[in-house]
Amino acid sequence: MSSTTATPAPVATRPAARRLTAGVIAPPVFLVVSFLQMPFNPGLDLTKHAFSYLSIGPTGLLQQANFVVMGLLNIVAATGLPYFATGRLGRFAAVLLGLTGLGQVIAGVFTLDPSNGFPEGAPEGLPETVSVHGNLHGIGFAMAIISWVLLLLVLARTHSKAGRRHWALANGGFALALVVTAACLMTPFGTVLLYVVLTSTWLFTAADLRRIGR
Repeated sequence: MSSTTATPAPVATRPAARRLTAGVIAPPVFLVVSFLQMPFNPGLDLTKHAFSYLSIGPTGLLQQANFVVMGLLNIVAATGLPYFATGRLGRFAAVLLGLTGLGQVIAGVFTLDPSNGFPEGAPEGLPETVSVHGNLHGIGFAMAIISWVLLLLVLARTHSKAGRRHWALANGGFALALVVTAACLMTPFGTVLLYVVLTSTWLFTAADLRRIGR
């Protein structure tokens, strides 16, 4: 008479789940800390000044730390992701999540240049020359966005292979929204669109990581 025994859960599952949770909490923490700072930054205009402008305002050090903490949390989450999104796609997703976090850290450490009238005394338009730290901020931002778009596409493929059609379509839709937003940044409505798309996509990504970690 044969008996069956339950397959034990991998030893790394619980620690990996805790690491993945770092990526779940990163977006809401960043958003709450960012929006709470806005009343303390006179002159900040949501139609012209994105989240990054908080780093050069009165609460600048807090916002820089906010970016860095979000990035570090995503890097931690990347180390837990392969235990849940397995195979080559899972490893690729983990690398992309880590690169997204690295870009956020870079964007936090290096600030953009004063522009668009913020903070007080800044030129009304874009600066005539961009500083080294301004360029590095732009590189970090670009790295984070490109990696994030690719991450969403890889997760869309992962969901599709697992038969989770709605999750796959949602990931693809948010990836497309990020690309469109990046292309519209220099338009009159670009910054408002950026707030809407970044906020919704960050929260969706957090929800997706939470589902993956179940």
